[in-house]
Amino acid sequence: MNLMKTLTLKNLKLNRKRTIVTIVGIILATALLSALVTLVSSFQYSMIEYQKQKDGDFHVKFSNVKMSELSEFKNNRNIESTFETMGMDFAKLDGCKNEDKPYAYVMATDEAGFERGCFKLIEGRMAKNEDEIVIPRHLKTNGRIDIKVGDEITLDVGKRYDSNTEGVISENCAYEHEAETLTDTVTKHYKVVGIMERPGYGMEDYSAAGYTFVTYSDELAAIDNGTKSEASEADTTLTVYSRYTQKALRNKDAVTADIIGVDEKLFEKANNSSVEMSSEESDRFLKEMENAKYDIYMNGYLINYECVFPIDGSFKALFTVAAVVALIIILTSVYCIKNSFNISITEKIRQYGMLASVGATRRQIKSSVKTEAAMLGVVGIPVGTMSGILASLILVKVVNALSAGWLNVALSFHTSLPALILAVILSIATIYFSATGSARRAAKVTPLEAIRNTKEIKIKSAKLKTPAIIGRIWGIGGVISYKNIKRNNKKYRTTVTSIVICSVTFIVISYFMSMAFSVVGMSYASADYNIGINMSCKKDIDIEKFSKLLSGIEGAEDYLVGAGYDFDVSKPEYTKEYGEYCRQLYDDGEDVSQMFLITVLDDKSYDKYASDAGIKNAAAGAILVNKCTFDVYNENSSKYAKKEMELYKYKAGDTIECGYNVYDDASSDDNAVEGGTESSTEDNSGYVDEETINNGVRKTVDVTIAGVTDKVPIGYNGYSNTLLFMNQKGFESLWGDGKNGNEIKPGYASYSAYVVAENADEYQDTFEKETEENPEYSQISFYVSNLDKEMRDEKSLFTLLGVFAYGLIVVIALIGITNIINTLSTGMELRSREFATLRSIGMTDKQFVGMVRLESVFISVKALVIGVPLGILISYLLCVMMNRMDDAIIYEPPYKAIILCIVVVIMLIYAIMKLSMTKLRHNNIIETIKNENL
Repeated sequence: MNLMKTLTLKNLKLNRKRTIVTIVGIILATALLSALVTLVSSFQYSMIEYQKQKDGDFHVKFSNVKMSELSEFKNNRNIESTFETMGMDFAKLDGCKNEDKPYAYVMATDEAGFERGCFKLIEGRMAKNEDEIVIPRHLKTNGRIDIKVGDEITLDVGKRYDSNTEGVISENCAYEHEAETLTDTVTKHYKVVGIMERPGYGMEDYSAAGYTFVTYSDELAAIDNGTKSEASEADTTLTVYSRYTQKALRNKDAVTADIIGVDEKLFEKANNSSVEMSSEESDRFLKEMENAKYDIYMNGYLINYECVFPIDGSFKALFTVAAVVALIIILTSVYCIKNSFNISITEKIRQYGMLASVGATRRQIKSSVKTEAAMLGVVGIPVGTMSGILASLILVKVVNALSAGWLNVALSFHTSLPALILAVILSIATIYFSATGSARRAAKVTPLEAIRNTKEIKIKSAKLKTPAIIGRIWGIGGVISYKNIKRNNKKYRTTVTSIVICSVTFIVISYFMSMAFSVVGMSYASADYNIGINMSCKKDIDIEKFSKLLSGIEGAEDYLVGAGYDFDVSKPEYTKEYGEYCRQLYDDGEDVSQMFLITVLDDKSYDKYASDAGIKNAAAGAILVNKCTFDVYNENSSKYAKKEMELYKYKAGDTIECGYNVYDDASSDDNAVEGGTESSTEDNSGYVDEETINNGVRKTVDVTIAGVTDKVPIGYNGYSNTLLFMNQKGFESLWGDGKNGNEIKPGYASYSAYVVAENADEYQDTFEKETEENPEYSQISFYVSNLDKEMRDEKSLFTLLGVFAYGLIVVIALIGITNIINTLSTGMELRSREFATLRSIGMTDKQFVGMVRLESVFISVKALVIGVPLGILISYLLCVMMNRMDDAIIYEPPYKAIILCIVVVIMLIYAIMKLSMTKLRHNNIIETIKNENL
């Protein structure tokens, strides 16, 4: 056995070129696998860290825990660690602009709480004693109260008392307005030492009535340090944030149910979305939760991210994709590395025959091949693993550079020992499967067959028949080239397959990338603005004043402010085509009512729009947009197709009766509908019937059409409902005749603004700064859409995907190229006697060069004839799949990718063949023919 190992090692040293190529293949395969597992591990780690910062480093939050019960959590073997917070109650904030959040909620914690809670400091430091406090940033941005680091504040802290229920209101309950007051207040003085981001949902509910202020607790610190007993403050109530052990995390529902004292099976069933509960079980569960020992909040995302098994929905897709990619890598690598071992066996087949003739057993020959694989693996796997880790580190930095500014999660580089061990095991498996077939083949060859070396070539004479056109065009060199490829079909099959795999992958991914960028461009092409602003407010917004704000910001090239009101029109005057479309759409035999959106524009925008539409005297009424594009179903093609239609028969001067509902509060006389209308249902008792509460009281106004157009102002491209545009004066005149009372209540309109900005990013920053600092807009919630940034972000996302995709192609291509180099160069060396013989009987250098070039052409053409059509077919199928979601994509083959692919393949094969040929041309003909080792 030692002799076989010595021979194996000597062969590897003698065949350095093939050994290096094989090792490179193993390094690339291992590097891909280790990079894959490292990236998956890094992504999982990044998501865990992000969730810890966002919601806190805990799995389950237990509220209303008495101080005396804290030891039960500390000593629970299922709980890895805990940190605690203590509620110090609420204080009224003077000058707070958010009517639904008028309090400061004072919370106390210690070092563990500051470190593991979701308190992200943005200025100053955390509190270190009970006289210091940290405030949230949204106190200024949302509440419009500007408190700075270093300021001293006084808070009258007390409990929220509900006069309706005559009970204390908990910290996460919404503000009850008139129903609640603060009781048992105590004055406290604090120095602000830091400003933090708003705490996560686990610490501050989005509907909470108070901004979370955090101070230090000497009491909690003393308990954690063991210098104070829980029993000394037995009645104090805490909130305990607990981290479960990995074992407990797998059974989190059973562990949590046991702690809060509810039925484990029922709790587990209620938290399993795939299992449906009966109404009886739901009622029983609700009763059990009402009587539970503690209120709980589960940090679900962190649990899913940290729970490795069972794999939950959050990472199932990621691990599935990783498994598929790993399988592709293994199959590709096995195929390519296996070829290296097959070539090695072919080279040494006579040697194995000689060894078998002198007593070497099949087992020993198999062991020799496997030993060779092990020796190559010992070198290739460690280098590949380190290369994969280095590649992952570089890729993480590239990802963070590309995603800066639009990805909320910064990808952190993280290596996991179990993941790397898995990569090494997969690499060993790859090498094992690559060598096993070759070892079996080497062991099966009999000594006589091996010494004669005739088993490699078995082909019927009919298969070597050469088309006459090859001989006519290329002569004897072309015939020999063609016959050689047919005769050595198995050897060249690996080369052809490698080229096909790389070509198809490159063409498909190139098409996907070009399609992705074109889809992004198409999705934003119809937008005639780059800043969109939606506004939400309980009061009406002065659109003229707001338009001055927009126009006053530097860089505004065009702008529009609109207030949209929905009206219904009973049986409008449809055109024949649109009427039929509506009846089919709503499956109604008669003309159906239609919703009309009347948008009131600022005066400047309205005048400009009327001028562009060519409508004179537009102030006298409304401008009707009378054309729209719809997705119409075609029964013949069974597809939806876009079709432009004229909507109505209305013309300038016509009147449309627009209806709207007035909704009344049944409990308030102030909002009652005035008598004298046919629809009024209120009597002297203040009663409003159920129909009025549900449907409101219908009112109508007559809207005069000032003009009809197919143009829309900026921001309204793509709307599929009926649009009417008016100015503020014209809209107010609808109620100015004394016949109609304007009962559209404040907050009814939907406000929006659209801006064409020279630099959208700078404009957005200035707008947000000005609205934050202006108290006039404190009650308005702004939702700003920066289309330029959104388009950049989407393109960056696809660029990011492209980095991964093209990176995968490059490494697979490198594996394939090493395999091609190995196959072609070794094949040329093995045929050196053949070439020497041909030259000895009169083949000139020119004929020899032509023959070799023809072989490279035949190999390239064969690979491209298969690879290019297959790539086009798969890219077309990809387009068809995408068109199921959107019919707008027209398939166009990726010509640039195809041409590049053809050029690279031909150049690659030609370069490899030429390098091998150059070496052979300098060999001595007689010495080469005499060489029996080839």
